Amino acid sequence: MKRVRIGLLGCGTVGGGLVELVRRNRGVVADRTGVELEVRRVLVRDPAKPRPVDRALVTTDPAAVLEDPEIDIVVELIGGIEPARTFVTRAIEGRKNVVTANKALLAASGGDLFRRAAERRVRIGFEASVCGGIPILRAIAAGLVGNRISALVGIVNGTCNLILTKMSEEKCSFAAALAEAQRLGFAEADPSLDVDGRDAAQKLQILAELAFGAKLDHAEFLVEGIRQVEAEDIRAAAELGYVIKHLAIGRDLGGELELRVHPALLPVVHPLAHVRHEFNSVLLRGDAVDEMIFTGKGAGSLPTASAVLSDIIEISRNGHGHEPSWHLPEAVDKPLAADLESKYYLRFPIRDVPGVIGLIATALGNHGVSISHASATLVEGRPDCGNVKILAHRCLESALRRAIGEISRLPVLAGPAVLLRIFEEGL
Repeated sequence: MKRVRIGLLGCGTVGGGLVELVRRNRGVVADRTGVELEVRRVLVRDPAKPRPVDRALVTTDPAAVLEDPEIDIVVELIGGIEPARTFVTRAIEGRKNVVTANKALLAASGGDLFRRAAERRVRIGFEASVCGGIPILRAIAAGLVGNRISALVGIVNGTCNLILTKMSEEKCSFAAALAEAQRLGFAEADPSLDVDGRDAAQKLQILAELAFGAKLDHAEFLVEGIRQVEAEDIRAAAELGYVIKHLAIGRDLGGELELRVHPALLPVVHPLAHVRHEFNSVLLRGDAVDEMIFTGKGAGSLPTASAVLSDIIEISRNGHGHEPSWHLPEAVDKPLAADLESKYYLRFPIRDVPGVIGLIATALGNHGVSISHASATLVEGRPDCGNVKILAHRCLESALRRAIGEISRLPVLAGPAVLLRIFEEGL
């Protein structure tokens, strides 16, 4: 039996889940893998705070974990970039294997950390950084290593998916759905990272680098959140046969990559349309396997801890040595597509005056944007105000933005336009 000692950095939601999972399934892991796990040290900020771990293991001194020669694997679950980056770097320099769930750290400094790890012949496990308990990264790096992956699209933020699910099914506002997500523990007191799309963008960068073999350090691409989605848009989408989901989309176009994160209208028959609440799902296409879909809980203590534990076990069984799975030396810099072509849903809050639809349609036509559907409704309780809702045929977003700029100067508008893309393809 091989004993593996774990040094844990952080013991919050996921760290506590990992401690519980190791305690609960230690015997099962030993029987299946021949690895006996032991949590040896736990670094915390507040040693007085109740935690699911023996107080004798708790420390506030990073060196007690990072410089302990008996610790085999350092597990970083602090989150954020600093001091996590400093701690992970120190662990690698000390020739310790590392497991992390920190997508922000990997998106910002993954290239440097993996280079250091390769030089010192240690490993970095990062399965839990994307989609919680879904083994999507290992599937791409190992299970699908013989495929050229050309595209992926996913729901990768459980908070956004929960909010949009509640808005759709309970007919509530964004504010009410967010408050409920916070009450349930699926949204932070400051939900900006999730609802503004940055969390999904970090995850897309990791997925795209791994799937497409590209260097994307500091890459800038379209990132939008869900704050602009209103109940009116949810209702309109349903009437048109769509649901609204927050998507992370990546495509390898050959000479360039298309990366984007934004809410989109999905046909109700699309596989991702039925992914509800905090669940995540990623659909990808490989040249050998065609389309595959991975679905599961993308958030929560135990699902994420399960992914962390899988990395600990995999590294424990296979020992030291660089695993060529991410940030390969032969990874290439690929430019990102400069313009997007899509179908669109548009909503214009308007003052109810004669000819308003014609004015908007003329402005769209001036920029080559053609319309497949148009309707107007009045705002309940405000007979002088309404919404013009339009579906536009495929066009370049740059042309559509110019048209919206012209429309925004019309005296009939009562508020800013809402633009949502329509995602109809399987991939």
